[in-house]
Amino acid sequence: MSNEVFNIFAAVGIGLTFLASISAVIVSIISMRYSSKVAERSGYLSTITASRDKWSNLLRESASLYFTQIARICSEQEDNLTEIYNDLTHYHFAIELLLFKQDVEIHNNMSIVRNKAFEIVDQSNIINQQYKKMEGSLSITKADIENQDIVVKARQKMYDLRCSILNEYQGKIFDEIRILLECEWRKQQYEATDMWKEK
Repeated sequence: MSNEVFNIFAAVGIGLTFLASISAVIVSIISMRYSSKVAERSGYLSTITASRDKWSNLLRESASLYFTQIARICSEQEDNLTEIYNDLTHYHFAIELLLFKQDVEIHNNMSIVRNKAFEIVDQSNIINQQYKKMEGSLSITKADIENQDIVVKARQKMYDLRCSILNEYQGKIFDEIRILLECEWRKQQYEATDMWKEK
């Protein structure tokens, strides 16, 4: 009788051990699948966040260099205006490529600034031509050249163009880019929070 009781308890024990083992395997499989999904989503979000971060950094850097060129072309210096204009154009298109038509107003304002900068270079070339015409003439002074009607008009136009860029457009472009960067930052914060919730 004791052998039969022992055998029953042994069979029940083996059965329970088997059920516990099966349950552990099932729980492990479910846990692995869930962990895999979380890791996949986390990796996806990390990749997106890294891409957004890279985009934001590139936009920030290009905008900084763009505004540096605006400051240079709108300063009183007359040397290297063509080179400064070319640099301005380079960063203008770098920003446009990063934005890829996200904000039409930024594109329009930047195009206006580029056109005005081109006009500044054009007016500077007119002044330089007047100086070249008078080269070698001992009787004509710098004051004589500066008092010529064409030079006075060119200087006034350059002044007006520079004021327009600085007072009307630079602030608008800066604010529009700042708003885009703030929106990206908020998206990154949301994704980071969402990623931690998933974990």
